[in-house]
Amino acid sequence: MPKETAQSPQTTFAFTWLVPLVVAVGVTLGAQFICQWVWGVRLPVIAKLTVYFSSHFICACLVKKYLISQPGNEPHPGLSWPRPGIHRYLGRYGMMFTALPSLALTFLNPLLAFQQAKLIVCQRSVARRVSAGRNDMAGYQNKVRYQLPFEGRWLVYNGGNTPLTSHSWGVLSQRFALDFVMVDHNYSRHTSKGLNVSDYYCFNQPILAAADGEVVAVFDKVAQAPLVGFGMIDFLCRHFAGNHVVVKHAPGEYGFYAHLNKGSVPVKVGDRVKQGELLGHCGFSGFTSEPHLHFHLQDHPNMYCAMGLPVTFWVTQSLESHQGALQLTRGMLVGNEMQ
Repeated sequence: MPKETAQSPQTTFAFTWLVPLVVAVGVTLGAQFICQWVWGVRLPVIAKLTVYFSSHFICACLVKKYLISQPGNEPHPGLSWPRPGIHRYLGRYGMMFTALPSLALTFLNPLLAFQQAKLIVCQRSVARRVSAGRNDMAGYQNKVRYQLPFEGRWLVYNGGNTPLTSHSWGVLSQRFALDFVMVDHNYSRHTSKGLNVSDYYCFNQPILAAADGEVVAVFDKVAQAPLVGFGMIDFLCRHFAGNHVVVKHAPGEYGFYAHLNKGSVPVKVGDRVKQGELLGHCGFSGFTSEPHLHFHLQDHPNMYCAMGLPVTFWVTQSLESHQGALQLTRGMLVGNEMQ
């Protein structure tokens, strides 16, 4: 295990989202082998699906229980926030009955399966590179001054710079990633029932360049996910990051702006952008259960080959005393007034 990933109990399962998929496939293949070669019976398709989803669900629950039980683990502040759509009625564990089955189905999407396999292979190379350089990113200083990539008040729903608050500590490119949403005074993320994308405060909000830079990658081909408010992941999407833009803000610092609205990206590769310039609009595309902005900083233009970097934002709007140069963490309300 690389040195930089050996310090956290969470990194024992670096790709926790993958473990249930692998186990479910193994159990299903094993059940099919036993039935066919031992008893001479072929499992019908419905039986295979039942075995697959049941084993995935059980394994996912066990993995989640293990992670929560680790010493020092802190509950996510979102447990006390209003839940979207039908989950405000189903409660805390209702998401398991919608998110986990849709996550299991991603294995049947060849594009997503390939992307996840590629991410695993490439991130192992990144781990070796970072470990060889003995650089765990502690105390990293940004090369340029970053402002929040939006206007108005937003909530850091997920992410932080520690193993216990991290968006995805084991996925090195997203180790310091942040998920942003907009909320009202009750921390609700939408109006009405939350069953339409237009109900969500952040949907179609302009997403802005956090600093000057050059556009090095654009992907704007992912359709809007079909269901919102059910906690389901779009397992038929073409890219797990959805529509996204990558901007080179400085040598070795690339901003990754993800889950944008299809057709909203006005820039192309090679364009120079200024801080505060429009990159697209917040959308509901890719590997996500509701509209939000995913942002992270990385040291390589290709996400698969990149190591995530901590980012310090200059927050100009005072919200709950959060102002000035800040490294953000989940639960923080922050705002910005672009110059």
